[in-house]
Amino acid sequence: MGVSALMLTIAGTLSPASAATNWAYHNDWGQPCLRSSTASSNVWVSTSCPDNSSIWWHWGTDSNQWGGHTMRRLVSNANSECLTTDVGAVTNAVRTEPCSSGRSGQFWTADGDYFQNQNGNYLRTSASGDGVYTSPYSVVADYNIDRSRLVWWGWNSGTSSWE
Repeated sequence: MGVSALMLTIAGTLSPASAATNWAYHNDWGQPCLRSSTASSNVWVSTSCPDNSSIWWHWGTDSNQWGGHTMRRLVSNANSECLTTDVGAVTNAVRTEPCSSGRSGQFWTADGDYFQNQNGNYLRTSASGDGVYTSPYSVVADYNIDRSRLVWWGWNSGTSSWE
């Protein structure tokens, strides 16, 4: 099953019971793990994917509709905070912050093998180092960013397989 169909289902029809399903995410560029810190707001990618809370995420239960997508918060199991980004630049910082109402930069969809936030930007890896940012999709053409840096795959702890 493709991640786009699966994530559409998850983002669109999460029940409270399935919201607790843990996910690990790998980027298509070199398959690094999306990780978060237990002691800070840092988010990064790493080729080391230890089986601990730093790699596990779950979709929150709060949702809204944006651009034809159901948007939900992506919550880190490492610190129980939400994946958060800014808007306004070509490259925006990504971190975790306490989940709070009214933060459009905390709502995401994973439709179509991409993480897009409600600000309209896409989660991507850095061309150098382990950084994670959000950018408009236009960076692929405008800045020659490899499209695979914007593609993500999920490991569902409930099915124990990549999707």
